[in-house]
Amino acid sequence: MAKHNIIVVGTSAGGVEALCELNKNLPKDLDASVFVVMHVGAESILPQILTHCGNLPAMTAKHDKPYKHGHIYCAPAHSHLSIKDHKTVLMKGPRENGHRPAVDVLFRSAARVHRSKVVGVVLSGGRDDGSAGLYAIKARGGVAIVQDPEEAITPNMPQNALDMVDVDFCLPVRQIADVLVQLVNGNATNVTESLNGGDNMEDQASAERPTNEPPGVQIPVACPECDGPIYQVTQGQLAKFQCFVGHQFSPDSFSEQHTEALERALWTAIRKLKERVILHKGLVERGKRNKGEDELKRRLEESISTAESDLKLLREILERI
Repeated sequence: MAKHNIIVVGTSAGGVEALCELNKNLPKDLDASVFVVMHVGAESILPQILTHCGNLPAMTAKHDKPYKHGHIYCAPAHSHLSIKDHKTVLMKGPRENGHRPAVDVLFRSAARVHRSKVVGVVLSGGRDDGSAGLYAIKARGGVAIVQDPEEAITPNMPQNALDMVDVDFCLPVRQIADVLVQLVNGNATNVTESLNGGDNMEDQASAERPTNEPPGVQIPVACPECDGPIYQVTQGQLAKFQCFVGHQFSPDSFSEQHTEALERALWTAIRKLKERVILHKGLVERGKRNKGEDELKRRLEESISTAESDLKLLREILERI
C-alpha cells in the first residue's frame, strides 16, 4: 500500500473542537505534513489552540517557506493557502464560496502537486465547501475522508462531500486519526481507486483551454462578488460557478451569496427611496413659502406617498428572502 504524507484538512469556525480531537490522537512522530484551512474572518489563534490541545506543533503558514513532516500549517486570515514546489504559498486571490482562505484552494493545489500521496479530510462546517476540492483529490488518486455527519457540530460540509464524492472513509474524528496514521505508514485498507486512474478532468480541461478563455458556459447571472459574467463548469457530478476574474462558488455557496447580493441591492434601493422622501419633503416645505408652485407641490406629495409605499413593500420583500 502506498504511503500518504500530505494531509489537508478543511473546516469552518465551528470545527475547532474536531481539529483539537484530531491532533490529540495523532502521534508526535507522524511522518506527514498537515495543512489546515478553517474559514475565519479575522486574525486567528488556531495554531496556538492546536499546539496546546494536541501532539503536533501548529503554526501559521508563511509564504514561500518549506514545510516539514510532523507539523501542522494553518492558513492565515485573508489569504488563500496552497502548496507548490514543496513550499507553502499564500495569495490574495479571488474569494471562493465567499471565503479567503478557502478549503477548495488548498485541496486542489495539494492534489495537483502530490496527487496520490494526498489525504483530504472534511470536518464539521456549513454549506458544501470542500466537496469540489475533495473530488479533485480523489480524482488524482488520493484518499477522501469525511467526519461522520452525525458527530459533526455542523454536518453540512461532510454530508455534502458524502453526497458528491466517492469517499473512502466516513468516521468519527478519533477514528479518522487512526486511519491517517495507517495511511501515512502504508498500512490502510479499503481505499478505493480513482475511476480515471488519477487523471483529473480539471487538468485536461485546463490544458485544452487558453488562459484567456472563459472557464465554461455563461449563464445569465452576475457574479455576487464583482458583478461580472458567471460561467458554469461541470466536473463529473459536481457543478461549480466561476466568474471571469476567478471568484468561484459551489451550488450552495452561489445560492447563498446571490441572496446576500440581492439583500444588498434591496438595502440600496431602500436608502435611495428614503433619500427621495427626505428630498421631496424639503422641496414641499420650500414650496409653501413660495406662491405659484401648487402643481409642483402636488407632484412632490404624490412622489412622497409612492416612495413611502414602495419602502414598505421592499421591507416586506427583505423579510421573505
